Amino acid sequence: MDRRLQRQGLLTELAAAHGTPLYVYDLAAVRRNLEPFECFDSVRYAVKANSNLAVLRTLRDGGARCEVVSAGEIERARAAGFEPDEMVYTADLMDRSARELVAELGLHVNAGSASMLEDIAELRGAVDVTLRVNPGFGEGHDMKVTTGGPHSKHGIWHEELPAVRRRAEALGLRVTGLHVHIGSGLEGRFIERTVEAMDPAVALFGETLLRVSCGGGMSFPYRPGATPFDMQRFAAIWSVGRERWSRSLGRPIQLEAEPGRLLVADAGVLLTEVCGVKSTGREGSSFVLVDAGFHTMIRPLLYGSFHRISALAGGDRPTTPKMVAGPLCESADVFTQGKGGAPEPQELPDLERGELLVIHDVGAYGAAMASCYNSRPLPAEVVIHPDGSTLLARPAMDPNQLLALEQEALG
Repeated sequence: MDRRLQRQGLLTELAAAHGTPLYVYDLAAVRRNLEPFECFDSVRYAVKANSNLAVLRTLRDGGARCEVVSAGEIERARAAGFEPDEMVYTADLMDRSARELVAELGLHVNAGSASMLEDIAELRGAVDVTLRVNPGFGEGHDMKVTTGGPHSKHGIWHEELPAVRRRAEALGLRVTGLHVHIGSGLEGRFIERTVEAMDPAVALFGETLLRVSCGGGMSFPYRPGATPFDMQRFAAIWSVGRERWSRSLGRPIQLEAEPGRLLVADAGVLLTEVCGVKSTGREGSSFVLVDAGFHTMIRPLLYGSFHRISALAGGDRPTTPKMVAGPLCESADVFTQGKGGAPEPQELPDLERGELLVIHDVGAYGAAMASCYNSRPLPAEVVIHPDGSTLLARPAMDPNQLLALEQEALG
């Protein structure tokens, strides 16, 4: 967490000016998070992690390229200044809207399904293609984000690659890239195994291969005292593989990384106002009720994910374990829960209505997964520039705007 996101005065001012719930991002931290990836030939940011336009522009200015997964992300990347040759469209299918833009812009496609090859071959000027490989195993912080193995919908099964090569050649496609991504929240247990699993694929497509992408999904230390992902070890093991492939093919093979979470997670906080407190009468069941909910940040509900919560004006007040819950009618609308909804209260001081809580490390998959559930507005997003100035980068979206469209449609 950047120290500027811990300044009580600044965050208090931003909440007063823009209301809560409110996302705040430190762009200096975003830019700094690119530095550990300088050892790769290229860094391709996964736009889905945080699609805020100011964040995207910061990453592009820092030299990152981008990975997009929908027509909407393609348009956002273009608005941020990414050129078509700086984008890769990655998916297991190509819907109509994406297909039109991919064709119009001539985007490179990373195909996660063999059935996409015919679509790609029909696109104007499409010749080169990347294949996403499912190596037969996966890893992730939750089964819902484990993207390798027989139960994952992602990637082309490794045993099917020889047939896929024949299919690609018959369609006039050149496989110039290979991509592997086995899950999100990687702890590093399968790095060597993943690199070795790519050996047959590299040999199979060696005649046309130019690059290998090791994907993203590197874990982030959300819990206090958690061990940070060992990026040096990760890069070193993949570099050994790259050197081996380059020697065997007699030419340099580029190595690409596609991080999302590690570039933005610690650059963001979510401010939320205390609206009330209550207790069920049992120890450990004191609830702090706030105006943010799973419509604002869904990760605790979806994955049982931990996010540290602190009182903005904490001071030296004594603390006790408390649950933090939102305004939605579901019992699962709780920020302090673990896997399966198990209660995980956090230490907080006694709080009064109107005080502000800070939910930390929400720069990745926070606002990007927010919704207007219960007809509540999408939260506003503010950025702090490297010079310390602030900007309302995305106003809150009033669901009444959608209501007006519905009323107009109904007449």
